[in-house]
This record gives sequence, C-alpha cells and structure tokens, in this order.
Amino acid sequence: MFIRKIRKQNGKTSKIYECLHLVESIRTPNGPRQRLVLNLGNLDLHKSQYVAFAKRIEDILSGQKSIILPDEKLEQKAKDASRKVFRKHAEEISIKTATDFRLVDLKSIDIEDSRSYGPEYICLSFWNELGLDKILLQNGISSNFLCLIKALTIGRLVEPHSERHTKDWAEKRSSLYELIGHPINDSLNTYYRANDILFALKDKVEKHLNAKEKDLFALEEKVFFFDLTNTYLEGAALKNPKAQYGRSKEKRSDCKIVTLGLIVDSDGFSKYSKTFSGNQSEAATLVDMIKEMDGQFVANFAEKKGNDENISKTRTIVIDAGIATEENINILKDSNYNYIAVNRGKAPFERDFTDMKIIKEDALQGVKVEVKLIKHDGENYVLCRSQKKKSKEIGIRERFEKLFLEKLEYYKSGLIKKGRTKNYQLILEMIGRMKERYSKASQLYEIEVMLEKKESKNISKLKAIDIIWSKKDDLYTKKIENEGVYILRTNRDDLTSQEIWEIYVMLTRIEESFKNLKSSLGLRPVFHQKEVRADAHLFISVLAYHILHAIENRLRSKGDNRRWSTIRDIMKTHQRVTLSFNIKNENDEIVRQAIRISTKLEEEHAQIYKDLNISTSNLSKRKLLTQNQ
Repeated sequence: MFIRKIRKQNGKTSKIYECLHLVESIRTPNGPRQRLVLNLGNLDLHKSQYVAFAKRIEDILSGQKSIILPDEKLEQKAKDASRKVFRKHAEEISIKTATDFRLVDLKSIDIEDSRSYGPEYICLSFWNELGLDKILLQNGISSNFLCLIKALTIGRLVEPHSERHTKDWAEKRSSLYELIGHPINDSLNTYYRANDILFALKDKVEKHLNAKEKDLFALEEKVFFFDLTNTYLEGAALKNPKAQYGRSKEKRSDCKIVTLGLIVDSDGFSKYSKTFSGNQSEAATLVDMIKEMDGQFVANFAEKKGNDENISKTRTIVIDAGIATEENINILKDSNYNYIAVNRGKAPFERDFTDMKIIKEDALQGVKVEVKLIKHDGENYVLCRSQKKKSKEIGIRERFEKLFLEKLEYYKSGLIKKGRTKNYQLILEMIGRMKERYSKASQLYEIEVMLEKKESKNISKLKAIDIIWSKKDDLYTKKIENEGVYILRTNRDDLTSQEIWEIYVMLTRIEESFKNLKSSLGLRPVFHQKEVRADAHLFISVLAYHILHAIENRLRSKGDNRRWSTIRDIMKTHQRVTLSFNIKNENDEIVRQAIRISTKLEEEHAQIYKDLNISTSNLSKRKLLTQNQ
C-alpha cells in the first residue's frame, strides 16, 4: 500500500482541493493497476510520513508489530484508517454453515476495538418502536442527517455531552454506527446542522410521539402536569435573547440561564416542551404552553363532539403555587380545562382543623396526611396537613432561626469589643441585610437597636449601645400551627378530597422528568451561544427523555424499577470486539483474519432484553481476510 495525493476541481465553484488516497497495486488481465483502498480526505499528513503511514496501516491489518513505532498522533491516525478499511471491506459470515474449522496460531490472537453495544442497541430499538425514522424521513431528512440525529439523541442517553464529544464517542467508543451505518459526511459542522434540522421539526416530532406513545402504552391522557426548570449557559451568549440572568436552579447566579417548560401526563410521558427567557416569570409561561399544546394535541384528548364541554371533562391541568396565579386559574377556566392547583396567598376562608380525615399514615416513616374538603364560592378546596412536610418546615425554620439569632448575638457582643462596629447607622444597615437574608426567621422577631443618651446632630456619629429582640408571640404561634399545612383548589366536583390530593402529589412525576433531564440526559450546561442552537440542545434532551421514559415504563411494567442510568451501566458490558488471528488458507499460506463479533450475553443482559421485548439476536459476525504474511 502507498499514499497518493489527488487534486480535484469543484465543477460548480472551480475551487481546487486536495485529498489523500490509500491505494494498492493489483494484477489484472490488462497488467498491474492501482486500486483505491481508502479515501483519507484532507488528512493532515506530511509527504515525508506517507511511506511510514501506509506501512503502519498494513502492519495493523496484518497483525504484525512494527520495529519502529510512529509518534502517537500518527499511530492514532493509522488505527482510525485501519478501522475504516475493515468496515469498508468486511463481509458477513454465512450463518448457514454450522461449523467452520480452521488451523489458528493461538499466539497470534488479538482482541481489540472494544465498543459499547448494549445501551445503544436498547435505545435504537425504542427509537424504531417510536417510529422516529418514519416521521423524519417523511419530512425530507436525508439518510446522512438521519444518522447524525440518531447519534445526537442516543448519545444523550448513553454518554451525554456536547456535539463535539458525541462525535468522538460515536466514532471511537460506541458501536452505534455499526448498528445504523456510518454517515457519509461526519464533520463536526454536520452535527451542528443536524441539530438545527431536527429542531425545525420540533412540533411535528412531538405531535408524532404524543400519538405513538398513546397507542403503544395505552395512555389515558386525562391529567397533565405543568412545571418549569432552567439551565445555565457557559459564555456571554450575546446572540441569544433568551439568555438572561435569573434565579438559577443550580445556584449559578454568575451565568445567564434559559427556562424549559414541560407538560407531562400522569404516566410521566412528555406532551409538549418550550423554551423561555431565563428572566421570565413562571406564571406568565402557562398561557402559551397550554394554547400551543391544545392546538397541536386536542385530537388526542378526546373526540370533539358538539362543544368543548365534552373535551373539558377529560382534561385536568395540575400546577404548583408558582404558576397558580388568579389570572392563570381564570384562563384555564375560560379554556375549558379542569385544574388542580396550590392556593396562593391567604386562604379565602378560616382554617378549621377539626374533623380532618387521615388518608395516609406510616408511623415508622413519620408519614401522616390529613385532608378536609371545603366548598367555597363555586370551587372545591382541600385543606391538607402533612407530618413530613411539617417536619421539613420545622427543620428549615429552626436552622434559619439559629443562624439569625447567632448573627444578632455576634453584632450585640461587638458593641462592647474593641475594633468592632458600634456605629448606629451601620448596625441598622447590617441588621437590615440580615433580615432580608433570613426573612423566614426575622419576620417572627421584633428588633430594637438602643442608642447612647449622648445627643448629637450628626447621625453618622451616633453609637449603638445594645440590641434587644423578642418573639412576636401571636405570629410565632400562628406560624407553628400552619407548618405542614397547604390548600389545594379545583373546579372538579367529581373527586373526593383524597382523590384530589392523590392527583396533586403526582406532580412529582414532572419533577422526576426534570431530574432525568439534568442528571442523565445532558441538559446542563449549554455551551451554544446562538438562540436556535441552545433551543435545539434542549430539545435533543427532551427527545432523549421520550426514549428513556419509554424504557423505564416498560421495565416497571415487568417489576423492574431500576433507573436508566443503572440499566445503561449494566448493558455497557455487552460489547462489540474485533478478534484477529493468523490462519492457513487452502493454499497453505498464512493469512491474517479479523472477525467482528458481539460478546456473549450474560444472564442479566438477557433478562433486560427480555423485559424490554427486544430481540437478543446479536449483530452478525463480520470478517476481513488481509494479505499474506
């Protein structure tokens, strides 16, 4: 083998470009000819390295060890080229032959190119089951970009990271491209473009998934949960108007953030997603999300007959206190949605804890939930008291109280110590900042700063001599009584107090969704600086979540409650490897043969495949016969 430099001209632009070809000499009836082995493209290779590079590829393919090894970069390039040669010339071994005995030199056996196979195979199986190829091809996605979109999505499930990292993973550490075929153009820029192309079809893809998941998993789609999360961006993100400073869920106040809104059903399946500005209030996001989801998926809720009243009975939106403004509640009513929400602000009635009904109790776990149904002004309210919530709120209050009082003691002791602040005005400012920081505790105390009796017209020279504080007994008592208490409100009159509470606590499903998005699917952080790229990054994670949740849902139906992260780690040990060795052929010549195979299924692998209804027939064995030794 040897390297040839080829110069070509683009017929449209007349631009001249160069590429390298790996070629070999062969005998033909018409004499010796050169045959292309591999197009190396614009590989960064100096002319002086051509001979060594071609020789190293031959050595790798034949299993020989070079006397003089090239530098690390050249060695890696040679290995990458050898893998491409193998893929190009490999042929499937016939499964019709029961046996194939050969004389093998045991000392020549090598196992190499180990690649993760199990997680990719599971994700691809669910990708196919969800019919994602069909919807993308129907909308004009080319086979090359389809391949890259699969890599981006499955990459988020198996090894979540940036597009650059995904490219490296798919080409060097995963068997994904063995499963789906290698993209024709796999430059880093094409991965970014694949992101953009997929995001342009966001609404069509979500609509397709909504219908497909309903059919596959027999979803009722009667109750929907809406909530928001946010993620921070690295860099200034000047080209992204949605990137704004706000209250970061990850406490990254130094970074701009974007907000992701998500609607999921009672089974945890995502129905609709949308990105918002990082500084947009939670309450203002509900209207857009509901209207867009309603417009896209109304046919999946119920058949529209006569008027919206027939549909409204099947739709209930569940929202938390941050979104449940009076304006949003009225919008839901006007849109013929039922709702269950946490009541914001003061209760519209006097709280009466008599005749509370215990609906859940576990003394060992410290769980006790009491409810009481109250009808008021055309709505049903559920007064709830939770022992676990109370314990949590007591812990928070006591922690803040302790910090608050310790700080007050510190300021007070400083009034009689040399070198500490005694200035009246500064003490007031310090206490003001502290009251703002520990507002949960400070509102329960009266605080007074005592001045020295010496009169002075200059306020900046006034000195504080004491700090006195005392509990606001009435407010403190009321605060303790209301710990662990919250009120739910709904316009549904067909539910008992227990049923209303049970639907509300299912809001944890969407919290679980956000947890998966952030911990398992690479939602954070976002490195893209453009708005469309950042939005596309978030949507890739949402698309990956559809596959993740479908996997976990099916496993739960079989009694397996493990998370995807656990399943993924287990299945990574099911791999593809290349087994190479020397054999004698029919002419008694020693040749090097390489076989690409999957490792044998372990019992745990087989059980997971079985529970997921995935065929356990591995990829076919592939072989490559190289030149004589």
